Amino acid sequence: MSLFDMEEDFFHNRKELKKKRKLKQKLDRSQFKKSNQKRVEGKTLSSDLVRGRVLSIQGKGTLVASGEEEFFCSLRGTLKQKRSEVKNLIAVGDFVHFSRSELVIEEVEERKSLLSRQDMVRKKMQIIAVNIDQVLITTSIKEPSLKPPLVDRYLIAASKGNMKGLIVVNKIDLLDSLATEEAALYEEFFRTFSSLGYPIFCVSSITEEGIDKLVIAMKDKTSVFAGQSGVGKTSLINFIEKKNFKTLGLTKKTKKGSHATTKAHLIPLKNGGFCIDTPGIRSFGLWKLERSDLVEHFFEMKPFSDQCRYPDCSHRSEPECGVRKAVEEKKISPLRFASYLSLMKSIEQPMEEKYE
Repeated sequence: MSLFDMEEDFFHNRKELKKKRKLKQKLDRSQFKKSNQKRVEGKTLSSDLVRGRVLSIQGKGTLVASGEEEFFCSLRGTLKQKRSEVKNLIAVGDFVHFSRSELVIEEVEERKSLLSRQDMVRKKMQIIAVNIDQVLITTSIKEPSLKPPLVDRYLIAASKGNMKGLIVVNKIDLLDSLATEEAALYEEFFRTFSSLGYPIFCVSSITEEGIDKLVIAMKDKTSVFAGQSGVGKTSLINFIEKKNFKTLGLTKKTKKGSHATTKAHLIPLKNGGFCIDTPGIRSFGLWKLERSDLVEHFFEMKPFSDQCRYPDCSHRSEPECGVRKAVEEKKISPLRFASYLSLMKSIEQPMEEKYE
């Protein structure tokens, strides 16, 4: 055998041995059994990490539940350094992976839904709660008074965040004490929104009216109570779950609600599911609201907008507007049209809008 032939056999055998080793490693599943790592969203993480859900965010840390245990965790610095349009990188309802030994959150899982508002100071998105099934948009017929435009804002926020919007009208026990104008507003509100297909629950934690239907709607769902201060969100949770969370009445001067709930927190329900109590608000700005959002939300205007003289009619001051004509003929609710105009203004003049 020549030297050339011996050299060719040598390299051929080396290639064959290399192929056999690779095949053996591929078939050997024991490497996965012995692995001390796991993967989250394509990233390899240490086995020290535990999966949990954020219950609340407090001054001393983020309270995370894992199984029957609760832990106060901090957020890994590398997560804080991520540049984003979001004011808060973590929120109540988040599923996270944290180090049990260091009590540091390393990863935040992808969210299926998100309720947010616009932070007017930093011009960023403020996340209220995440991984929610439905938003219980809570208002009251009196003390504080009913605000249909605010309900529309929450309905849009729920839709944009991939959640179902349900309307809860609280303090229905005060119905007989309403002034004529207040009673007319409530009747028009109920008639308008129910005719558009929005579920409405008229409830009272005083007389227990409507509570049973609300409890059924919340069963096995993650629900977030959202609405202005003083409408009774915390009182409803206290009644439903037999809790004793702090509540406050209205301020004597302004007749507006006070912020009894200062931080959102996740509460397990006896009948299955969770609810989130959120701080009351006095204004609610929508994050990155676009005209297409209004077209989708005010769907009852579409048949009449096709009758407008101009295809891009804003329905505010243009001549021969089919939508304004429909409002005059009471084919479109004046309540909804007023909300539409307010939202259009917030798109074009965001710095001047109060979001109430």
